[in-house]
Amino acid sequence: MDEREFLKKIRTIQESDNKISLTDFPVNKLDGTVNVARLISEESEPLKLLREDVQTLEAQEQKEEENKFKDIVSKLVKFEPIKVYPENVEWSGHLIREKVDWTFSLDDTTGCYIYTTELIQLRDETLEVLKKLRGYYDVWADEWSSRLTGLPTEESGEEVLDDTTDTGFGEDSGSEEMSF
Repeated sequence: MDEREFLKKIRTIQESDNKISLTDFPVNKLDGTVNVARLISEESEPLKLLREDVQTLEAQEQKEEENKFKDIVSKLVKFEPIKVYPENVEWSGHLIREKVDWTFSLDDTTGCYIYTTELIQLRDETLEVLKKLRGYYDVWADEWSSRLTGLPTEESGEEVLDDTTDTGFGEDSGSEEMSF
């Protein structure tokens, strides 16, 4: 469906006297007659275009990120691919021993989220892993914020030249001075 057809459908719904409330929407009626997966797959073209802006990392770069995470937070973890959007980065996974799903996102000031459907015991080891997860998020967020905006990271060793940086073109650089 192209944009014109999509907009035409919206106008038709707006101009009709039939109002659609949120509770009448088929997704909210999960009585077994609505195929939710089909509804999601038949989404509008503009929503599909938004999803196309998602990029994933190459396998080697993804593996490097996973290894850093395992060295710092927990060795027993299952990862999802890192998703890079034009203005956000998201990464998630599952801490196997702790039975906790986690998600990192740059969309918030502290975009470190955990989710569990099971009762977890707050042992010292579990609390320590959660502290490490939160600490790792801070490092991850700084690195990916810099990568997303194109600023150099501390890890990359790149330096930004400013007016006070010695470029090597001074008196002691061995170059001849030009006079006019």
